[in-house]
Amino acid sequence: MDPSHYTVGWIAPLPLELTAATHMLDVKHEGVTDNEYQYIAGEIGNHKVVIGMQSKMGTSAAADLAARMRRACPNIKFFLVVGIGGGVPCYGPAGDINTMVLGDVVVSSPRGNHGGVFTYDTGAWVEDGQLSNTGHLNGPPPELNTAVGSLRSRYDGDQGTKIPQYLAQMRSKLSHGVRAKFEDQGADNDRLYQNYFPHPQDEPNELCDNCCDLSFCTQRKMRGEGALRAVDTPKVHYGNIASSNQLQISAAMRDRIATEHQAICFEMEGAGVIQNHPCLVIRGICDYSDSHKNKRWQSYAAATAAAYAKELLTSMAPAAVAGKVEPSRPLSAQDNEQIQNITFGADNKGFQSGNFYGGISGLTFGTK
Repeated sequence: MDPSHYTVGWIAPLPLELTAATHMLDVKHEGVTDNEYQYIAGEIGNHKVVIGMQSKMGTSAAADLAARMRRACPNIKFFLVVGIGGGVPCYGPAGDINTMVLGDVVVSSPRGNHGGVFTYDTGAWVEDGQLSNTGHLNGPPPELNTAVGSLRSRYDGDQGTKIPQYLAQMRSKLSHGVRAKFEDQGADNDRLYQNYFPHPQDEPNELCDNCCDLSFCTQRKMRGEGALRAVDTPKVHYGNIASSNQLQISAAMRDRIATEHQAICFEMEGAGVIQNHPCLVIRGICDYSDSHKNKRWQSYAAATAAAYAKELLTSMAPAAVAGKVEPSRPLSAQDNEQIQNITFGADNKGFQSGNFYGGISGLTFGTK
């Protein structure tokens, strides 16, 4: 099929996320190729979708992939970054606490001073203990915001969600040996450790079952009614997603960032895409953004995120993604820099111009 016919870009950072995305397609095409990458292509509902996987993790790799996909398929109108992330187990103001469990889905949605995704540097803390160097990024485009809101209203009404249906359909396409990884891993395997109990530093790759004291663990059934759900019925959460090139592995840091910036999820790719392209980030929760990493839940979390993405696209009329978009500019080394303290003009006269990409702060127009 002509690459110009594809209007939705889907970024699946990891191989397991690519597996989930590919098996959500209603129709699969031959694919799209550029000089270096082979993209998977197909249809979801009435939308033509092209799916790309990153060569490595991180925001820079995601930005590069999005730019390449836009050049290969110049009419992509927006991107969905779909995959796994770490969640905040409890969030919200007193009296209105929300509980998140493994397998749930987080959708980037504007909260507070952020547009749904923000960048952060885990090493940048100022003297008063606040996180500095957070980058403010654009929110999702209006058509995606509208679709997310409409789907949320349907969830809150009596129509329910099609996520369980899409999960079952996806698994039916998988081989028997792979299918079990994409099953709901069950409440008994959802363990939340106390904030003050870290995973042993000398055994970072060892399973928690083998090296962590389970007496410091709170299972799902002990976390209140909000933590209870039936198999294959993930809850969808909406809020800010914190994005960084550094893996978030501290419960204490998780809670500080969550409190200061209303973050409910941590990941490593979204900011690279949303910085230059219309984008929505969708993450399935595979761990609690602490030192107790949980690979057991990764495939299922990738599947729940992909199922939500499919339901979102299916709910959108084709006209919502029609229309031509100019190809993105080539990326440069400036893309991920934070540009500060720029002065235009001197002594309140003169003219200067230039192109800058990335975060900009400290603009001055004229100096004495």
